[in-house]
Amino acid sequence: MKIYDEILKNPEYLTLVQQIENTKFITDGKWDWEHGLGHYQRVANYVKSILSQLGCNERTIELGMITALLHDIGLSKGDKIDHALESSKIFKKYLNENDFSKDELLTIEQAIKDHSKGNNIDSLIGLALILGDKLDVTYHRTINSSIQDKTNKEFQKINSVDIIINDNDLIVNYSTNDDFDKYILNNWDKTLLIPKKVADYLNKEFKFKINNQLIDYREIINQNTKF
Repeated sequence: MKIYDEILKNPEYLTLVQQIENTKFITDGKWDWEHGLGHYQRVANYVKSILSQLGCNERTIELGMITALLHDIGLSKGDKIDHALESSKIFKKYLNENDFSKDELLTIEQAIKDHSKGNNIDSLIGLALILGDKLDVTYHRTINSSIQDKTNKEFQKINSVDIIINDNDLIVNYSTNDDFDKYILNNWDKTLLIPKKVADYLNKEFKFKINNQLIDYREIINQNTKF
């Protein structure tokens, strides 16, 4: 993971990340979840796990982890813009383009551009980034938020999220406190709809679990309860 490690030591990159970490993003009611280095590295680890389980080679896995480090850097321009699009425009500043083929750079660019809404899946790297980004919903994301509404407080009860991909299924398992209110996920339904979309793309069945107990995700997203 030479290039991945080099990015983590790049002073210009680290300065940019620190700028993002010091900014609160609350535009249009958006939660100011963590969008700094901790998030990028956790997403990179999800991407590594996903691509490994899909049988990808070491080069593809590293490209995916590099993409994770760069996917939100457009937030340095503020949150009133399309941060995914902006990230896809500036990510090359933090890479030595000679280390990559033209096709690899295009794959990274497309994955970053599409990661926010998850409308397009054009590569396994893009698939892993979309899924990894949406799985990063543990307490790390909201514990330091200036907004401590019910949603954020409930998300702080999520201790870890694991993904298992086998021949037939894509399984997402949340490890949570016993009093976690599963219906809070209706307020951020991408945590369920994106894994379902990825499972469909891979021609697998999506299974959702909380503390290893199977949950009907449709029951959650169909709730009309307002918190």
